[in-house]
Amino acid sequence: MWKSVMIQRALPLTLSYILLILAALSLDAFLHFAHMAWVGRYLGVPGTLFFLLSFGYSARKKKVIRNGALGIFLRLHCNAGWIGTLMILIHSGIHFNALLPWAATAFMLIVTGSGHVGQYLLKKVKAEVKMKLQFSGVTATEENLADEKYWDTLTVKTLEKWRGLHMPLVAVLIALTFIHIAAIAIFLNWN
Repeated sequence: MWKSVMIQRALPLTLSYILLILAALSLDAFLHFAHMAWVGRYLGVPGTLFFLLSFGYSARKKKVIRNGALGIFLRLHCNAGWIGTLMILIHSGIHFNALLPWAATAFMLIVTGSGHVGQYLLKKVKAEVKMKLQFSGVTATEENLADEKYWDTLTVKTLEKWRGLHMPLVAVLIALTFIHIAAIAIFLNWN
């Protein structure tokens, strides 16, 4: 089990996702400690812009954008998504005064998490499992090999279902974001 793809790949990615959340909480706490909590209020706009930038990958994949390597757009998608998530998490802070922003934040965390274990990871895991299965008889006993094959196969089958979760959640996140922005525009004191 310790040599399975789940432990070697999924666990480190889970830890990096948790570190993203801890970084946001730490930065938000620092802003509060430094009496600069107001900065978080203004991180919502650039965070949303980073999310919009991340849609370049989908546009390139669907050939709306015709030039550029798909791998570069995928890296842009991942990095812009992480930066946007960090900014939005700091923007949402630790304030419990409205349900809509918290729902949007929860969906953003789910979308970020599902994207984190998404297609990029799935391709790497599939390639690694395929290689392990090709060369498995050389280094492993049959009992250990059967255990590894089980965990590897389970990991791949679970990861293959990610897009079915990721895309509808993105749609809900977009809707919640627009509702949040509209509510701010309507209820903001413009005087």
